[in-house]
Amino acid sequence: MKHALALVLATFAILAAPAHAGPVGDIKTTLTTTRTQTMAMLSEDDKTVLEMRYEDALISSKALDAQLAAALKNDALRAARPTLAQFKAVWDIFKKTRDEDIVPALMAGSRLKAKAMALTIQAPHFKKMNELLDSLPQ
Repeated sequence: MKHALALVLATFAILAAPAHAGPVGDIKTTLTTTRTQTMAMLSEDDKTVLEMRYEDALISSKALDAQLAAALKNDALRAARPTLAQFKAVWDIFKKTRDEDIVPALMAGSRLKAKAMALTIQAPHFKKMNELLDSLPQ
């Protein structure tokens, strides 16, 4: 039941996210997807499902990396490059925290520790990244 509820909540969060057009909007949408996948992992006890969710988070992270790289090369976003570079720095920390701290804690069965990191370390980074993206033309 927990698994089904987490899946429904994650799906709802993705579907309820506002549609964004353009490179910045695409990054924002993928960022939301990645964060939702990470948060869904926090309610997972089954390691197989946890690994599957983590793989999904890695796939969306790679998509965001590609979108960000393209945006940084996009001449139409030349004025946004400093903000996008700042976003990238926070994004790299966000991924590192997930990959080196949160997921290992989850795999070791330390769900409370992982949840604390997701809420106290990652949440402010997620907020900062959204603020940076919101400051750019969509």
